[in-house]
Amino acid sequence: MVFRRIRKKKGPKKNLFSVKKWDPLFIIFEKHLYDFNYDSRELFLKGVVDEYISHLIRQKTAIPPSWKLHLEKTIAEEVSDMLVRKLYGCLTVEEFQAKTALPEPAKKEEVITVKREVRKRYQKLVG
Repeated sequence: MVFRRIRKKKGPKKNLFSVKKWDPLFIIFEKHLYDFNYDSRELFLKGVVDEYISHLIRQKTAIPPSWKLHLEKTIAEEVSDMLVRKLYGCLTVEEFQAKTALPEPAKKEEVITVKREVRKRYQKLVG
């Protein structure tokens, strides 16, 4: 018997975090973050969680009433962690918005592209 030696391809490693790009919770979170119009962090969390729960219901996911409160709490904690990671280096949402709204000229086009991609993914998710 002859066994072939399988060689691993050398090259750029795949991004392990590319899954988040198509995760419905992440898409909804980014949409709410870039279109931020909330008075407090708690209202932001509630808005994202409510929209995600309604997305699950539209997908015909059965959520037992006894688990709904626990599910909302768990998702709110996850969204809070996502917010902290996204705002890394910024103390407030307003500082993050200022940072993304008026970036240096070289990065301005990059921020605009990111915002367009966020909106496209959201529209694909919703409609």
